Amino acid sequence: MELKLNTVGKVKVIEIHGKFDIESTEEFETIFNKQLETNPDTLAIDMNKLDYIDSSGIGSLIKSLNNIKNQKGKLILVGLKPMILNVFKLAKLDMFFQIISNEEFRLKFAGED
Repeated sequence: MELKLNTVGKVKVIEIHGKFDIESTEEFETIFNKQLETNPDTLAIDMNKLDYIDSSGIGSLIKSLNNIKNQKGKLILVGLKPMILNVFKLAKLDMFFQIISNEEFRLKFAGED
């Protein structure tokens, strides 16, 4: 897995590339928690280049969602591939996470400064 940090408008974005599995959860959580230290209103996880996620990756996202909610912030998952979106829907996780398309994300946040 490779992680990249970005900013779109006022939103901090963590891009996940490759596989999000048990071997990469610690690295993700460290970077996510470092972003939380800045008290962002909204943090986005760009999943466009995510090819695989297992239960430990999903668990890490749930933990991250709870952490940002405790700070009254929002977590948005962006650009899930159909296969990964299906995993979230089957587990009913789409009811807990805000999941939006790339286009929705750009329209909503790219113009903010």
